[in-house]
Amino acid sequence: MKSFIKFLGIVVLALLPSISTAALQTGKVQVGKVSGTVTIIDGKSQRKPLANGTTFQEGSLVETGVNSTAELVFSNGASVVLTPNTLIELRTFRQVPSADITDPYRQIEKDPSPSVTELEVPRGKIIGEVRKLNALSTFTVKTPAGLVRIRGTVFTVEYRVGPDGIGRIVVDCVRGSVETTVFSSNAGPVTVEPGMQASSAVASAALIDILTKASAANPGAPQPAALSAATLAVLSNPIQIMVYPIPAEDMAAIAALLSENSTMNAEVATTINAMSHTMPSLTQMFPNGAGGAPNKTYVKVIIEQALVVKKPEPGPNGQTSTTTGGSSTLDETLKKITDNVDRTVEQKQINPTPTGS
Repeated sequence: MKSFIKFLGIVVLALLPSISTAALQTGKVQVGKVSGTVTIIDGKSQRKPLANGTTFQEGSLVETGVNSTAELVFSNGASVVLTPNTLIELRTFRQVPSADITDPYRQIEKDPSPSVTELEVPRGKIIGEVRKLNALSTFTVKTPAGLVRIRGTVFTVEYRVGPDGIGRIVVDCVRGSVETTVFSSNAGPVTVEPGMQASSAVASAALIDILTKASAANPGAPQPAALSAATLAVLSNPIQIMVYPIPAEDMAAIAALLSENSTMNAEVATTINAMSHTMPSLTQMFPNGAGGAPNKTYVKVIIEQALVVKKPEPGPNGQTSTTTGGSSTLDETLKKITDNVDRTVEQKQINPTPTGS
């Protein structure tokens, strides 16, 4: 028995180089539906209109204009819809080759093989559908304010900066499982349960830069008088993450966007629209407006990592769910290993795979 195990170990070690190489094949993205003005920016900063049916790979950016949307479908079965005024970068998308990666990618029902997907949203909002992921796969969305980890779900991620310089990150988990981390918060990773939304307000990089330069020029001076009370509150208090049911208005908007601008199964949008009728409204949860005190029946505030938040009762579906800090040690380890392998291979690649068109 020991001899067999030793032999098996030798075989595995012999196969490791080919497994590592296979694991880093560049995935592809197909453009499903496009409406309005949508631009793709390649790795050389060349801009051109994005058309239906276009195929591209990691390293590209896609930007939607006013009243414009774009649907991107990945070769692991996942898809995202870019809402108007959104910029997204496909930083990393790699997967192990598999016979189950079939064209068109919309027909793929689950992640065919281990894959690593990393998107970045500097501004705007995306609505995503990540089908059942392989146990070794990772799917993350970064914004300037935080990181979102996805596990097989329908979700949204939004980051926008207001005129006051405050950035707001909003994460919806329509169904499935989502974990979000706000970079400047002490709360740690927070699990967003199905039917729930997490939001947080943080100072944007531009605002921090302005304040840093002002402080350097006049040390000890008070904050600029032009800053509003709300802005000063964000700057002076610990970062808060609010968790509450997805507002009925937001849920209905998600359903409408998917129905009009996505090629996914119509049942998804129909189900989400039906869910909107069971959700509380924004007015119910925030009777004093967005900047006022929330209704504690629905809204919980997370400041410290140890805090556990249960879905408020009565909830939209009568069920109790839990929001906690923490993350999977296994997933973190796998991500670190993948990152190390990626860096090693990238350093050795002299002629990277060209971007598809």
